[in-house]
Amino acid sequence: MPVPPLPDPAAPAAASGLGRRTDAMLRGLLLLVALFHVVYAGWLALRSGPGLDRMVPAMAILHVLVCLLCLLEHFAGRSVRAASTFVLAQLPLLMLTYGYWGLGAQLRLQLLQMVPLLLVAAVLGHRTLTWAAAALCAVLLLGSWVDASGAMFRGDRLLLVGTDLGIGLFGVLLTAWLLHHSVTGLRESLQVVQLRSQELARKRDELQLEMQERERARDQLVHAMKMENVGRLASGIAHDFNHLLGLIQMYVAKAGRSEGAPQQTALQGADAAVRRASAVSRRLMDFSRLEAARPQLLDAAATVNALLPLLEQVFDRRVDVELDTAGVQCLIHFDPAQLESILLSLAVNAQQAMPEGGRFSVSVSPEAAGDAVTLRIQDTGHGMSEEVRRRCLEPFYTTKPVGQGTGLGLAVTASLVAAAGGSVQVDSRPGHGTRVDLRLPSRPRSARLPQER
Repeated sequence: MPVPPLPDPAAPAAASGLGRRTDAMLRGLLLLVALFHVVYAGWLALRSGPGLDRMVPAMAILHVLVCLLCLLEHFAGRSVRAASTFVLAQLPLLMLTYGYWGLGAQLRLQLLQMVPLLLVAAVLGHRTLTWAAAALCAVLLLGSWVDASGAMFRGDRLLLVGTDLGIGLFGVLLTAWLLHHSVTGLRESLQVVQLRSQELARKRDELQLEMQERERARDQLVHAMKMENVGRLASGIAHDFNHLLGLIQMYVAKAGRSEGAPQQTALQGADAAVRRASAVSRRLMDFSRLEAARPQLLDAAATVNALLPLLEQVFDRRVDVELDTAGVQCLIHFDPAQLESILLSLAVNAQQAMPEGGRFSVSVSPEAAGDAVTLRIQDTGHGMSEEVRRRCLEPFYTTKPVGQGTGLGLAVTASLVAAAGGSVQVDSRPGHGTRVDLRLPSRPRSARLPQER
């Protein structure tokens, strides 16, 4: 992305302020200038005694008053006006000082008189600095004219005045040039930093939006996997519904042919069958609903046991479904709907790998350290080659024909398990079936389950 052009670094400061650091510098500079004039006037008074020129305390008072006025403006939040007042007030005072005492008398104080003025002018902008430097050159010319008029017929004195004037002019121009380039460089650096900061903020916002989009995409993938499993479960569930409906019809027919207690028994049987059918349909609707992930503490063994009837619906009678929890007492932190979706997806894959029948087993076992629990899902199907095994967790990788698989089941499984702090390991060989180990962090049994709170 191209960087937008920088604004003019020599432009004057905004009316709203000079910036936090510049304001602090201006405040300290005003205090130091006022303190210097008070101390210097006091020192001259002690050294000269009654013979002190009255202009000395008068000029000191004027300088202090200017600094105090500027400080009041600064504390009122008008730092630009304070800086402008300082520049506009210092120039007449310096002109009065050099016009009264001359250039030679101010040689020791030139640095302290002119550098603060040029520094504040540089903060206000290039144009202000140029005019301030020109005005200071005029002040030096005025002081040199005062000195030259007192040494009209002394050639050595005139030469000394010319030397002082040349050094003073060179010092003013050099200081103004250095301040201009220094302040300009600092402003350019600050503007570049601000632009980079804005760019980083924009990139951060884009990254947050991308993360949110990926989170939504993952939720959609989970839901897609659920719906794919629902479609494959439909045939098995339809068989149960047909059986339940047949029972209902039989009980209703029996109730119509009988009277008394047998009729009541038949109606009770029909009611029980209807309740079972409602439970199956409600479970199917809960499973297919799109909801945000809600991880909670689950009893690993009890959760897997509860899924056994649903897993049995995936396979036909040629497949033996085995479940071994071995009385494991471990808690895991996982979304129950996602765990159900993962196990069903693995069961569907196993059913497709065992078209002639076989054995499908789910076992739960804790690790020796006690900090994790492993859910092992194993089948005796045709297995996978080494190349397929290495890529089986990649999104959209599938060996099934077009229209029969999305390649998202194992990829989404690995993503959900990783989000819970676990890992997935797949072991398979052609002709020896497939084993999938879901390793999940376990919690101490002292933790309370949601239904126990």
